[in-house]
Amino acid sequence: MVETSLAARRRLDPATLWEAMRQLLDRLFGVLDSEAGMNEGLQILVDVLGADRAFILLVHADGSSQVVKGRDPKGAVHATESEEISRTIVARALAEGGPVRWDPMSEHGASESVISLGIMAALAAPLQAQKGRETRGVLYVDFRDPRKFVTDQHIEFFESAAPLLGAVLEQRDRLGVVREQLQEVRAHAIETTSAPRLDTLLSPPSLRGIHREVASALAGTASILVLGESGTGKTLLAHAIAEASPRRPIVRAMLGGSDDLNTITSELFGHERGAFSGAVARRAGLVELARGGTLVLDEILNLTPNAQKLLLDFTQFGTYRPLGHDRAEPKKADVRLIAATNGDLEAAIRDGRFRADLYYRLAAVTLVMPPLRERREDLPSLAEGVLRRADPTRGWQLSLPLRRLLLSEAFDWPGNVRQLERVIQRARERAVMVDPSCATLAPEHLDLRAIERTATPPTRDPSFDRFAIDKDRLEETWTQLQAERVKIEAVEQEAIEAALEKTGGNVTRAARELGIARTTLASRIEVLGLGRRKG
Repeated sequence: MVETSLAARRRLDPATLWEAMRQLLDRLFGVLDSEAGMNEGLQILVDVLGADRAFILLVHADGSSQVVKGRDPKGAVHATESEEISRTIVARALAEGGPVRWDPMSEHGASESVISLGIMAALAAPLQAQKGRETRGVLYVDFRDPRKFVTDQHIEFFESAAPLLGAVLEQRDRLGVVREQLQEVRAHAIETTSAPRLDTLLSPPSLRGIHREVASALAGTASILVLGESGTGKTLLAHAIAEASPRRPIVRAMLGGSDDLNTITSELFGHERGAFSGAVARRAGLVELARGGTLVLDEILNLTPNAQKLLLDFTQFGTYRPLGHDRAEPKKADVRLIAATNGDLEAAIRDGRFRADLYYRLAAVTLVMPPLRERREDLPSLAEGVLRRADPTRGWQLSLPLRRLLLSEAFDWPGNVRQLERVIQRARERAVMVDPSCATLAPEHLDLRAIERTATPPTRDPSFDRFAIDKDRLEETWTQLQAERVKIEAVEQEAIEAALEKTGGNVTRAARELGIARTTLASRIEVLGLGRRKG
C-alpha cells in the first residue's frame, strides 16, 4: 500500500527523531526572549508530526484557558480557527496532570467538538513549571486527515517537546513578559464582588498600551484621569491603580450627589464645629482622610463650577480650608488624585461645563478604557470567567458555536463588560433550568433580545427600501419577500454544493470552508433538501 500522508511517509526512526529535537532546541533557546520561539517550536511540531493544528493554551488556576499561539502546515492560524479545538481533551490533560492521547479506539468516547470538527486523533500535555509543578498551560495538537495516524514515535516526540515549551514559558515569566498572558483569562473578567488586582485587570493583550502607561505612572505622584464608556471597568481600574500604589490610605468617593457648595466643600475638605447650623462636631473631609495616600474621585464631571474651583486650588497648591476654618494659614495635605468619568470631558470643556485648567491638572496621566466592541478577542475568555466565578465547581465551558458568535461582529455590546456579565449570568441560569447537569453554554442559552435591545440600530441598506411596510399593501410586500428568499436560497444552495464538492462530500470540512458550524450546515442541507437530491 502506498503511504500518502506526511505522518505516514516520514518514519520517525531515532536519527530523525533526535535531529528534529535538536532543531527544536535550537529554535527555542535561540530566540528565547521573543514570540518567535513558541511559534517556531509549534511549527516544528506540525511538520514533524504531520499534525493539522498545534496550539499553546494558557491556563488559569480556576480552570479557564485561552489559545495564545497556534500553527498549521501553512503557518499561523486565524483567530476564529484558534477556537476549533477539543476542550474536552484539554480538560483531560489538566485533570490527569500528564500527556493524554485520543483516537477513535480510545476508551474515551468522541465529544461533540471532536465530531463536529472532524478530529481523527489528538494529543495534549500540561506545560508545567520546573519548580512547584504549577501548570501554566497546555500543549495541544490534532489530526483531521483520516490518512494520517499517530505512532509511538509521534507520542514520544510530543511528550519530549512539552517540557521544553513549558521551560520557555517559565523563562519568559522570569523576564516579566509571560505574566500578562498567564493571567489573561482571569484578567478578562471584571470581579463583581471586589476589585481585581492591577496586573490581573490589565493583562489582556488588548490592554497592553494602558498597562505600559500605568507601569510608568505607578511610582510617581502625578494625578491620573481614567476615561471610558459606561461599563468598561474604568472605576475598577482607578481602584486597582490605587491598591497597587504604596501610598496609603486609599479613600474613594462618588461626586455630584449635591449642588450645594457648602455640602460639597464639607464633603471634600470637612468643616469645623459651628461652621453652619447643625455642625455640632468637627468633621474631617475626604482630603484630610486621604492625607499621604490616594483619593479616588468617581464621576468627576458631576462637580459644580464652584466645587471645581475649590478642587483646582487644592491641585495647584496642596492646601485647603475646611468650612469654618478661621486660621490665617490653610491646611496642607499630600494626596494623589485618581479621577474617573464616563462623560465627554472635551465636550464639557467646550460647553463651559468643566474647567480646562482643572482638566489639565487631573489629566497628568490619561488612561482610556476601550469599549468591548474594540476588544472582541477577549469576549470568550470574559464570558468563561463570568461562568467560573458564578459556578466554580461545575467546570463550565463555551461551545464552539458560542465562541464564534462572541468573536463575530453580530453585537455592539454598548453596555460593555457589565452587559456581557448580565447576559452570561442569565444564560447560565437558562441552561441549568433546561438541563440541571449542563456544563456547556451554547448560543441557544443566550437571550439575544437582551443584547439587541441595547445594541446600536443598524443602518438600513437603501436596497431594502422597496420592502418598506405599507399596511395597505401587505400581501404585495410579502410576495416580494418570498421572491427574494427564493433567490437567496438558490445562491446559498450553490455555495453549499460547491463546498461539498470541494471536500468530497465531507460535511465537517465543508462547514469549515464556509466558516460555519457543522450543525448549521447539516440543518441547511436538510432544509434545502440537498441530501435527498444527492441520494
